[in-house]
Amino acid sequence: MNLHLLRIFAAVVEQKSFSRAAEVQGVSQPAVSKAVRELEDQLQVVLLERGGRSFRPSEAGQMLYKYARGIFAMERAAVEAVQAYSELERGNLTIGASTTIAAYWLPGLIADFAKRYPGIRVRLLSGNTRQVAQWLIDCDVDVALVEGGIEDERVEVRPWRRERMLVIAAPDALPAGRALEAGELAGQLWLLREPGSGSRGVVEHELARLGIQPARTLEAGGNEILVQMAAAGLGVAMVPEAAAADAIALGRVTNIPLRSGEISRELFRLRLPRRPVSQGALAFEAMIG
Repeated sequence: MNLHLLRIFAAVVEQKSFSRAAEVQGVSQPAVSKAVRELEDQLQVVLLERGGRSFRPSEAGQMLYKYARGIFAMERAAVEAVQAYSELERGNLTIGASTTIAAYWLPGLIADFAKRYPGIRVRLLSGNTRQVAQWLIDCDVDVALVEGGIEDERVEVRPWRRERMLVIAAPDALPAGRALEAGELAGQLWLLREPGSGSRGVVEHELARLGIQPARTLEAGGNEILVQMAAAGLGVAMVPEAAAADAIALGRVTNIPLRSGEISRELFRLRLPRRPVSQGALAFEAMIG
């Protein structure tokens, strides 16, 4: 059934006049008459019983008009529901983030977003950089924030922000009171993240830049675990400042300054260039800068 024809028919019934229906619909009176005839031809039934210059809906016409009102009410409801999504009154937002970003950067940002857009249901998935990139490719997340770069032609990588990296160890594990040369750390057991982690890639790059070839390494699946291992005196770790801040404040680990200066890393936002971005995702990305 042609909804345009149905709309004109409903207007004729409501206005009880072809001319007034034409004014309401913004068309000519002949166009209204033609539309009603076309609808009758499509349905193969008389909808308006005409008598001279007057008319009234037939029994079939009355029934159709009742359905028409329901159809147009549903149409209005559908439009309002869709507009509610575009106006961020409701919807879903799934964020994928590397573990450190999820643990330290996002809680406050998500809290601010939830206050601003209480109708948006937010879900946070946490994994290493490789996992987050795959979630984005599989369209399982709307926003992707990672700690390491991704080399995949399907993914667009944009710098997001920088964070400081610290070399930490137990307070009595290394000489205190002076900045150390990189070579003094080569013989230490280095605590590293698992392969696929953005932190692992950054640390390996920085160790190579500093000319450090660790004699021994030990892998663990999270920066928080590395901090705990360092505090237990197992070895040396290079972790984000946010991950080590509490342990440093409690005196459980110490920050080891290097003569080469401070170390920082880039955090990234990933996107699929050809994938449409939801209003919720756009609003969140605008908020986090």
